[in-house]
Amino acid sequence: MARTSHLLVLTLWSLLVPALSARAESTASKRVVAVLYFDNNTGDASLDVLQKGFADMMVTDLSTVKELQLVEREKLQQILDEQKLQRSKYFDAKTTVRIGQLVGAQYTVAGSFLAMAPQLRINIRLVENKSGNVILGEQVTGLKDRLFDLQQQLVNKFLTGLELKLPQAPRLRSRTPDVDTLLSYSKGLDLADQGKLQEASQQLATVVSKAPTFLLARERHEQILARLKAAEARRTEALSDVHTTLGQRAEQFLESHRQSELDEAGSSMLLGYRQLRMLSLLHALRPHLAPKYPGVILPGHESQALALMQQWREQARAYLQECSEHFRRFHTVVNGISYSPNSSLTLQPEDENLLRQTKYGYLRYDDDAALTVAEFLLMGRFREGSDLSQMGPTLADQDPTALKEGFQLLDQALQESERMKPSDQERRVRQVLELHGNALMLRGRTEEAIAKWQLFLDRFPTSNFFQSISNKIKTALGVGPNARDNAGTQYSQALADCDERGIREGYGHEQNRRLITQGAKAAREMFLELDKQCGQEPKAVYVLRNHLISTAMTSANLGDCATFHEFAPRYLELGGSKSDLAGYLKNYIPQCLPPGDGGSAPTEP
Repeated sequence: MARTSHLLVLTLWSLLVPALSARAESTASKRVVAVLYFDNNTGDASLDVLQKGFADMMVTDLSTVKELQLVEREKLQQILDEQKLQRSKYFDAKTTVRIGQLVGAQYTVAGSFLAMAPQLRINIRLVENKSGNVILGEQVTGLKDRLFDLQQQLVNKFLTGLELKLPQAPRLRSRTPDVDTLLSYSKGLDLADQGKLQEASQQLATVVSKAPTFLLARERHEQILARLKAAEARRTEALSDVHTTLGQRAEQFLESHRQSELDEAGSSMLLGYRQLRMLSLLHALRPHLAPKYPGVILPGHESQALALMQQWREQARAYLQECSEHFRRFHTVVNGISYSPNSSLTLQPEDENLLRQTKYGYLRYDDDAALTVAEFLLMGRFREGSDLSQMGPTLADQDPTALKEGFQLLDQALQESERMKPSDQERRVRQVLELHGNALMLRGRTEEAIAKWQLFLDRFPTSNFFQSISNKIKTALGVGPNARDNAGTQYSQALADCDERGIREGYGHEQNRRLITQGAKAAREMFLELDKQCGQEPKAVYVLRNHLISTAMTSANLGDCATFHEFAPRYLELGGSKSDLAGYLKNYIPQCLPPGDGGSAPTEP
């Protein structure tokens, strides 16, 4: 057995050595060339940036010659930055050789722009770095809008100088149309070299838009987009560590401090850390939600999401008690009116620094804490800094005790509003009753919702918000000022009547309502309900087909490719085309393509 293994190794080695030797010989036989930035000797400083774009074109086109190995422009830029040679005259003989040697090149190309008007003149010099000898010195002249022709002449002269006898001329890939386009392109490269990737991406996107056949600009733009994506991934990973650290720091502070033993500053800090803990749980919840509105819980993530939501609920209960205690101990009374303590909440200095790296924004004492908690429990809405998110199904729709708790918080807030000064009382009553009605309406309890809104109208008939609340009642009854909102509240009747217009206008509204209360399964179930009720109605074919494909793609983007493929035959029955179906797959949900057609196994969004 050992002798067999030994023979096998020898056999493999005998096969590999010639191949490796040939590869090494092939690499060694290539001539290593560096193309330096071209000097701007036109007297117009605004053209300095051209040097990068032109050098990039030369590198790109010469790299198509298999006998050459080109030093990448990024490596050249790195050497220039390290050697602080940004303002060197690259056409200078000593500088040319020095940079060529630093980048490990055998030959160096240097050049300069001598004039731009009325004609463009370019000098080029090819230097052998070992000896310092100039192998080639040439000049080309021509019109600015024939830049590609001039560059092609330079490439050919360069290859002639190296005595390369090619079977056919290299196929040049840069093809910039004129100097102005090259100037715009060069600005994009310069921005990228400065690390301004977002600005570079915008600059090159403009170039590609104006010169769509400029392949090099298109390729560089795609590369920068990839760098931006990678940078964002690194930033997200780093921020994830920050969020985790802040969450842990918040837990440690809350476990080691008792509010009753703290002064006002310490109590404010405790509220800050409680908010921070709640925010860290919301941040941990996001990966379990679909990225698009409404952020339904992704299939397979239900248990993790529910656990995080319940943890947030426990933190919120503690937060409400601590806010109440903080107000009781540190509020002030002026003319019989109670005023909240200082609203700014601070953390320990090291945690303040970490907080600035997140999108949490400033931490402030929340006068409306009960409403904030009720809105999360009942409506699935939460805020991280300036970002307002909507999720579903809400905790109230997963846990009946959360529904009861949310409504109790609103009832308590309404009672507490009686102790507020008159100027704040109307605002608080409106917020409470509007949210209460919205939560009831979300669950189809229309009459109860209208009753809550009517309470506000009865109590504040001269309010500036009288008309907007009145319109909510009218919309709930299907006679409001917005036809689509009316259709949303009257969808059940439209479905019963197979009213094509009512279904078309109300479907999206009703689907969002169900996604928020029932989660991802609602999209599929809602279409099946529509198909069962109206599938045989000729007048409903168009709306059925549209809602079918919309529902199928919604499901696919939630990781449910099976629903898309299950619905596909029905789409064809309803008059949809195979080519349209293939287009939806390829362009919008390629993750659902069969593996043999370029797809892969379904992955989570």
